[in-house]
Amino acid sequence: MRRKPSAEMLFDNMDDKHEGTVIRKPGSKKLYVLFYYYGRRVEKSTGLDDTPPNRKKIKTWLDRQMEKVETNRFIFAEAFPSAPEAEKAWFARKEGWDYQPEPKDIMFGDYVRQWYLKIWINFESLTKKEDWKGVIDYWLLPHFGEMSFYQISGTEVKSFISSLKIKKGSNKGNQLSKKRIKIVLIPFRAIWNDACDDFRWMLPDPFRNLKRHMPESPEIEFTVLRFDEWQKILVEMHPWYKPIAEIMLLTGMINSEIAGLRKADITGDHILVKNTIVRKREKEKCKTIFRTRKIPITKAIRERLDIATSRSTTDYVFTNTLGHKFERGIFRDDIWKRAFKKAGIGYKRPYIMRHTFAAWALTLKIDLLRLVNLMGHRDKKMVFEVYGNYTEGLEQDAIKILNYFGHDFITPEINQHSIFAMQQALLPHLAWQMQQLQQPSCQAACP
Repeated sequence: MRRKPSAEMLFDNMDDKHEGTVIRKPGSKKLYVLFYYYGRRVEKSTGLDDTPPNRKKIKTWLDRQMEKVETNRFIFAEAFPSAPEAEKAWFARKEGWDYQPEPKDIMFGDYVRQWYLKIWINFESLTKKEDWKGVIDYWLLPHFGEMSFYQISGTEVKSFISSLKIKKGSNKGNQLSKKRIKIVLIPFRAIWNDACDDFRWMLPDPFRNLKRHMPESPEIEFTVLRFDEWQKILVEMHPWYKPIAEIMLLTGMINSEIAGLRKADITGDHILVKNTIVRKREKEKCKTIFRTRKIPITKAIRERLDIATSRSTTDYVFTNTLGHKFERGIFRDDIWKRAFKKAGIGYKRPYIMRHTFAAWALTLKIDLLRLVNLMGHRDKKMVFEVYGNYTEGLEQDAIKILNYFGHDFITPEINQHSIFAMQQALLPHLAWQMQQLQQPSCQAACP
């Protein structure tokens, strides 16, 4: 039996395609309008079920539109306001006018889908692409996806900030921290600015005056390790990872830099920090241009490097016990945390080694500009703001730190007279500290 041709098939065989027709597609209960305009096939769902009254209603509307087409009065963007922006812009150019949608015409979710294809896809950093898409899909689209840009006001953004709660885990229901909220707002602001630029909108900035609406988050104050604490941790650390941890503290290098260090990056008397591994992905580029740096190899550093390189069978300096590349998560969870627990010391993140390196270097009175270069920072301001906090009693460890780092840490070329002078310069600090400890307090001395 021959199948009866559908309305769409009949339309496609029509000679005069200036007419339109109402169809129902196979498997759907909804009615569609179908016609050709400027040589392009236009097929749009009406959202209405296929009933006689609906067919009559849609046919009447379609006939009126086709009459406008014949008299050059038809405007595609007015007839189909929910059509894709690119399609409306294309027909507008054919119709001889510049399509400029209003903020109420563009839904945030629709624009984001186009933004992914036009802007996001061109990000060079894969990490940034993943982070931004995660924020957009997880936080922004569920809240703003069905809103127009006109509806996204400053009040709405403040309401959004108040609604940002942790969705999973033991802290479920707690307000996101100020730092995490700022991370959420970064791609949000970028998308908003791109939309305003694309459509030449002059809209009030919904992100202004947000500071007082952000949650009060306590500033994280990084403490540093005292020398004896560090020795206790090393005693309890897995022997394989001990030289790796020591290199981190002796150089200020972080996990991603340690993971990405190649044997070829050890040249002569320097370590060239230029390669990182983040989320198991190689990046031949550091976090900033200042993080690409040269670290002089002292005797203490050389001893640990020799151990690591001699047992590595790969191009990388640091490996795990199976010979695979060093991984931050395994080191933190299986090695670092266990060493703290066995040593009976309150847990601190591995990043504390970088802070400890800076604090110990400052205790040894190292030249500040040299420390800035060793750390890979822009200027001294970062050193003072992040690492400059006083650590109670650290000056008592000065001689131990000097012997641990080695005298060649202070300056590569040093003679015995300078070493003696350096030790003598540190002794007054220790003597003063001991004197303070021996003096009775005011409360003890006063009746």
